[in-house]
Amino acid sequence: MPMGVYKPGQGYWVRVLTAAASGLIVVFGAMWGWNQAQIVRLPAKHWTFSTSGGNGAAAAGDNVSLLRIEGDSDVPVSFGSGRVVEYRPMSSGRADLVVDSFNSTKVRDEAADTVRVIVGDDPLNPAFTATVDGATAEPIFPQLYLQAGVAGTIILIGTLAIVWFVAINPRSSDFLIATDSEMKKVNWSTYKQIKGSTIVVIVAAFLIAGILFGIDMSLSWFFRTIDVLQS
Repeated sequence: MPMGVYKPGQGYWVRVLTAAASGLIVVFGAMWGWNQAQIVRLPAKHWTFSTSGGNGAAAAGDNVSLLRIEGDSDVPVSFGSGRVVEYRPMSSGRADLVVDSFNSTKVRDEAADTVRVIVGDDPLNPAFTATVDGATAEPIFPQLYLQAGVAGTIILIGTLAIVWFVAINPRSSDFLIATDSEMKKVNWSTYKQIKGSTIVVIVAAFLIAGILFGIDMSLSWFFRTIDVLQS
């Protein structure tokens, strides 16, 4: 199919207004996509565990065992492992432990359940143990990139579809051109005619309302006079 504007100059205003209205729909669609992409949970590049009550110290490259509560037991059990990327000690036995290289995708996705960490290859003599107070995931790329990608894709596809519909596709372009031709045959009312018709409608509405009000009051007075209604 040849590219380029089909019958340029014909049906100009109908084509332009159709493109503008369709563009608004695309913009609203992009806004919807932006908001929907915001709630998508991206895979974690690594997790940062905020710990307290730490005993010992960890080092980058150490293996770390992740423990969580399962079932009715109050004793945390190991459900996976990872590797220490960074250990950031703070005051009062608190520290941040950055962990990646989990032994499975399932462990990575469920790392938020971690309540305790044990660092070291020897479980009987660990290099570092601590209680996990909270876990924060660092996604593989910023959420904003996903939102911008989704919104941009919707805008790109929508723009191409609009251009194809109003300018390239012969069938739809002929329809819009024919519509423009029919619109030119419409006998549009002048400003003076619209103004006069509006005044007539307003006066007639007040006149009818006044007549109905007079009839209502007259009937009300009549029925009270013959004691059908009581004041």
